[in-house]
Amino acid sequence: MRPIMLPFALVAATLALTATSRAAAPAAGVVTLVPSAGHQIAGFALDHEWLAVAEDPATGGNCPAVRLVDLSGGASQPLTRRNGPTCRLGGRFWVRPGGRALGLGIVRSIWVTRRGATSIVVKASLKDPEEVLARVGAIDPARGPFLGPVVATTWLRLYARYTRAAGGTLTGEVVSENRRTLWATTGPVLPLGLDEVEHTVTVGADGSIAMWHPHGARYGRVATARARAASVDRGVVAVLRSDRPRLDVRLLSGSRIFSWPVAPGAAPLVDVENGFAVYFAGRAVHAISLSTGRDRVVAQAPRGTTLLDAQIERRFIAYAYRGGPAGTGRVVVVRR
Repeated sequence: MRPIMLPFALVAATLALTATSRAAAPAAGVVTLVPSAGHQIAGFALDHEWLAVAEDPATGGNCPAVRLVDLSGGASQPLTRRNGPTCRLGGRFWVRPGGRALGLGIVRSIWVTRRGATSIVVKASLKDPEEVLARVGAIDPARGPFLGPVVATTWLRLYARYTRAAGGTLTGEVVSENRRTLWATTGPVLPLGLDEVEHTVTVGADGSIAMWHPHGARYGRVATARARAASVDRGVVAVLRSDRPRLDVRLLSGSRIFSWPVAPGAAPLVDVENGFAVYFAGRAVHAISLSTGRDRVVAQAPRGTTLLDAQIERRFIAYAYRGGPAGTGRVVVVRR
């Protein structure tokens, strides 16, 4: 695999995330998005030329909100409405045992919110209003049942769910937006990875990984992967390990082809695109070449803030942070 160079333009521009705002053109280099009034950044999802931003209410009387931003220069548009199911439930964007609560496939988004003992999975797009895909109630904070995480790309949206039987046995499933169970396992489903041709990687509670396809193909399984998080692109799987600060690179069969060191304290989130993975540790966003192991710090969140996520796409790297001087948060999109 030939190394791929990863240049970054660093010309700053600022964008307020409101219903009437417009995104700076990609040539501007950097776009910074702030939450709408009365909200704080909860997370984001990046796919192709589109960015979805999840906002938790920061003050009373506001609802969880999802906004879609056209990074090629279009307007920011809401996917949630005051009379929609996300607002009616209220609460916050939340998944357990961790992972992403918002996914995006071009302009089609999926998310999980929770209020008290109730959680819902919702999908929506620019053309289709919010639709509740699943709802669970009577959630015990330690025992579930739980919904999420979610993942999406291009035309496919998936969500995980798991329940605990009376005897204590956990059953995890991965479900498509048409409510079809595609994968089931003992134990909860942790992070999910998905690429444009619908290769999927599932991380189990025991650190195992499984690679499969929604149409039925089962490619490989590694019981001893010791995974904290995993992502897949073009059939190459990137796995952040739980036992040491390393990133393993595997094929769909499960065969490991590379293993590279990463920064200590890396968060259990990873994203991969075209031979590079992004992850973050502390306030630093890293991009690492899957073929050479070259690891670069490509962005740094301001002192006193907390990084929430980092993702990579064909033309962009995006990251989100909150707290400190950023207050209710920022989402920063950097052109590669």
